[in-house]
Amino acid sequence: MIKWLLPVLCFLLMAAPTLAQQNRTPFTANNSIQISLEGASSTYDFQSIKMLVRYDQNTSKLECLLPIENLLPANDSSPVSMVQDVFFASRYPELYIEIEAPIEQINAGKRSRQTLNSRVFINIQGIVKEMVVPVTFTPDRKTITFSTSFELMLQDLRLRVPARYTSRLTGRMLFTVRSARWADLRN
Repeated sequence: MIKWLLPVLCFLLMAAPTLAQQNRTPFTANNSIQISLEGASSTYDFQSIKMLVRYDQNTSKLECLLPIENLLPANDSSPVSMVQDVFFASRYPELYIEIEAPIEQINAGKRSRQTLNSRVFINIQGIVKEMVVPVTFTPDRKTITFSTSFELMLQDLRLRVPARYTSRLTGRMLFTVRSARWADLRN
């Protein structure tokens, strides 16, 4: 009896996470983000077109996931390793942003772009910051296209910054998401 039960139990334990994954909405890739770190004498800009976006219907939030390693310098004056060091990518390899996006408001009969004040949660170095920022949504039946821009201060988050950058950076960070898009690819 035990010989028969053990394989069945193993199968159930392996199948449960697979079933849970199937119910999750898939990510949409190729979304762009730019992060600017303000310096004492110049701005250090980093960008990526590899941000992933998913819409969670249970929480009515857009989930944006960006591996820090995908942020590349946008110009020659931005040191390649700066963003990796400032965000402690070795310990916190991903930047995670949640944006409230109630479908009822976005698709409330308007077919033109609209800007809503949405709550945004950003997770940097394991510290979550909540704020309300304007987010521009372009409605569609099976797609959500959005843009936003917001700033954070390193001091407000109490982030750890390597000593070699403390004299070079003012602490202001500007995040810009341009025309990021989530599409329901399940159908």
